[in-house]
Amino acid sequence: MSSALSLTDRAYDAIKRRIIRLDISPGAAFTESKMAAELQLGKTPVREALMRLQREGLVEVNARAGYRATPVTLKDVKELMALRVVLECEAASLAAQEMKDAEQLRALDALCRVDYDPSDPATIERFLRANTEFHVTVARASGNTRLARALGQVLGELERIFHLGLSLTSRTAEIVHEHEDLVGAILRGDSASAREVARAQCQTSQKMVLDALLSSPSLLTTNIGGKG
Repeated sequence: MSSALSLTDRAYDAIKRRIIRLDISPGAAFTESKMAAELQLGKTPVREALMRLQREGLVEVNARAGYRATPVTLKDVKELMALRVVLECEAASLAAQEMKDAEQLRALDALCRVDYDPSDPATIERFLRANTEFHVTVARASGNTRLARALGQVLGELERIFHLGLSLTSRTAEIVHEHEDLVGAILRGDSASAREVARAQCQTSQKMVLDALLSSPSLLTTNIGGKG
């Protein structure tokens, strides 16, 4: 059983990495058998991994055959960003009221300091994992597990677009500063400030995403549209 789970996890990590890095473009089709051959894994772990990625909104069944990476539309991005603002602001506000766990505070402090190199996809991927963990840790500190789970899913769907934005510019110092400001407000128990810092971070992130989309004509032309 553990071996099967390990193979599924390997398939999941490999396919998700390809989607996040845009090696599999939004809307691009592929088959289970071809993916299994490329990964040198059996069809069963690949199928289970694809089912998991379906639940996360990154893969969908192709009407013709096989699967495809979920297309990205401007409507999708705007809806995800709007939902993120609601979840992040509420999570930050509640965390400032509720966080008392020293271990969570240490985790936030370490995650604040992860950086990346725009020219190195591996460091961007590492940064995105740390960034998602940072914000989900804040949400967990709110005491609302459903809020944390919902935020994790939204951030997971946004990661491939974040990857594009981060590959075009270096925002390490700015992002570290934003994260430190949020941790500071939470440590002070300042719920109103935590909410506003979270809101400002989301707005800055949204601008980065939209700028990235507008600077990538091929992605806009092929995969981005006004309708879902």
